[in-house]
Amino acid sequence: MSDSEDFTVTYTTALPSPDYVPGLEEPKQEPPSPVYIPYVSKPEYPEYIPPKDEDLEDDDDDEDPEEDPTDYPADHDGEEEEEEPSGEDTDEEDEEQDEDDDDEEEHPASADSIPPPPSLRVTAKMSFRP
Repeated sequence: MSDSEDFTVTYTTALPSPDYVPGLEEPKQEPPSPVYIPYVSKPEYPEYIPPKDEDLEDDDDDEDPEEDPTDYPADHDGEEEEEEPSGEDTDEEDEEQDEDDDDEEEHPASADSIPPPPSLRVTAKMSFRP
């Protein structure tokens, strides 16, 4: 090579010969003609058919909700029973209830809001070697 600092780069492009035949590559395929595309003359199901689970729910709607036994506990005898707590436990429960009420009053930011960007502190450390 020469010691000259000037260099010239030449790029050339050669077009393939018009007689060039591709090698083992597959030839381009045209999209299928409309003859091969299946045609559906009419819908298979002209009306909406609900799933079997929805059919069962429709049958339950005819029942009277007052007669529906699923609203009641299985071991309930029909009489109301009230438990009276002792005096010592009531004070503790009241304090716990007050704490729960205080927690409910605090409203955290909703998930839809964008939180403020975190504050970044950038520090650099420099060291000197003797």
